[in-house]
Amino acid sequence: MSWTDELKQEVIEAYEKAEPTSANSTEIVKELAERFEKTPNGVRMILTKADVYIAKGSGTAASAKASSDGGDKPKRVNKADAINSLAAAIEDAGSEVDREILDKLTGKAAMYFTSVMISMQASD
Repeated sequence: MSWTDELKQEVIEAYEKAEPTSANSTEIVKELAERFEKTPNGVRMILTKADVYIAKGSGTAASAKASSDGGDKPKRVNKADAINSLAAAIEDAGSEVDREILDKLTGKAAMYFTSVMISMQASD
């Protein structure tokens, strides 16, 4: 059985209802994977894309370390989504998109260039 929008929403709601913390999130994901007959990595991916997944160690100690290091660590991004966002920004700027070049970028690089293009467009 493949992931449907309804199944994704059901998994997200079940995860949130379980009141996840950095200490129990992994166990909740394992339980949901068994319940929905999916892999834990598949469930984790759906939750991460929905921006609801709480990673192990993302509690107060990790947050304090990130702020004391002087910056927030960028969130992981889906490469395809990041490249699609960059392509849209390039098109909005009136330029032609070269998918061959964009596909060679990392997701982080695509997000960086997207933010640069958006800020340039905003300043015009």
